Amino acid sequence: MTTTKRQSLRWPVAIVAIVALHVTGMLAVVLFATRDPSFAVEPNHYQKALAWDAFSARSRASEAMGWQVRSRTEPTLGPSGTRALDLAIADRDGKPVTGARVAVLAFPHARGDERIRMDLVEGEGGHYQARAGMVRAGLWELRVVAQRGGDSFSSTILHTVGGSP
Repeated sequence: MTTTKRQSLRWPVAIVAIVALHVTGMLAVVLFATRDPSFAVEPNHYQKALAWDAFSARSRASEAMGWQVRSRTEPTLGPSGTRALDLAIADRDGKPVTGARVAVLAFPHARGDERIRMDLVEGEGGHYQARAGMVRAGLWELRVVAQRGGDSFSSTILHTVGGSP
């Protein structure tokens, strides 16, 4: 190949190499972004945004009920790799709320995609329990929904599992 022929191919080869390098870099960024376990998108976030007024009304109704929720978990995992979750629900006068159906969506803030849904079983004196696979220590979000008769209560609790995060 002659020198002029080689020189005439230099720019097209350089442009193709730059484009290939750019595409490779973008693919690497996409792979890193989509495989990061600490990154999570709220499921159905668009539908939730559209229903914001209804969500806000439910929150105000729950606040007006005056129910309070206290959460507790075992500090260590049990033999089955789970820990006990206990929610104590009381009304505005501090009396236990009994006879409710209680469901919880729980997830650690460090891994928002690791969601655990559970129905709690009523114990004594307004306590509701379940064994949950809350393996990761740290800050968890507990989204609680309690229904009793025609009353519906919802609350979001930040709870530390297994000691300090």
